[in-house]
Amino acid sequence: MPEGHNRPPSGVEVGPDVVLYFGEKIVVCAVKEMPEWESRESSRPAIEFEERRYYLSRKLRGDEDRPFRYELAPWPNFGGIRPRIVITYDEDYVALRDGAFKKIRPVDGHRTNWRFLYPFLGFFPAAFKEEVLEPHGINPRRVSLITSCLSYLFFLAELIGLFFFSGGLFQKIAGPLVWLDYFAITALPCDSAVRFYQIFMSERYPDGFFEWLPKFLMRR
Repeated sequence: MPEGHNRPPSGVEVGPDVVLYFGEKIVVCAVKEMPEWESRESSRPAIEFEERRYYLSRKLRGDEDRPFRYELAPWPNFGGIRPRIVITYDEDYVALRDGAFKKIRPVDGHRTNWRFLYPFLGFFPAAFKEEVLEPHGINPRRVSLITSCLSYLFFLAELIGLFFFSGGLFQKIAGPLVWLDYFAITALPCDSAVRFYQIFMSERYPDGFFEWLPKFLMRR
């Protein structure tokens, strides 16, 4: 058993947050809300802290300094229940939460070679951002925001080209690919708008290019 679970309820600091220990349960007193901890679409995320796995049992009201409190209970070991989502709660997680677009340090101290594709990494799937980009020091929200902004700039350039210069960028480069110009002016702003919304709603791993569409269709 980790040493932390023998501490009195005075708590331990995780960035600006404080974690209190109550037997097998812990209570996270947080400065900011963490909506990704709550169950979504019948899927309960697991929260790892000090090498132990928990789930959110209750969300409580905190005080003025830390208005959000999350009571976490040990993840059940019976029945072969495996979480679809695992969230590691540590100082890096809190730093990313509080500074949504700040640079983060890679887990192994080395930057990934994926950086040469930086402007396009926001199009990559959310799972890739979580499993590859973030551990290698690339902030998923930051790169998604940059990609979305560039998509809108490209969209504006396409509009100007099609309506004022009788030809979009793809048509200028490759002639017969005019259909790509029309695809760009319809798909790019729609896809980027969804990603902007996810970033605004504090989604830690925004979706990739049209990754959100099957989820939207399944909800209807």
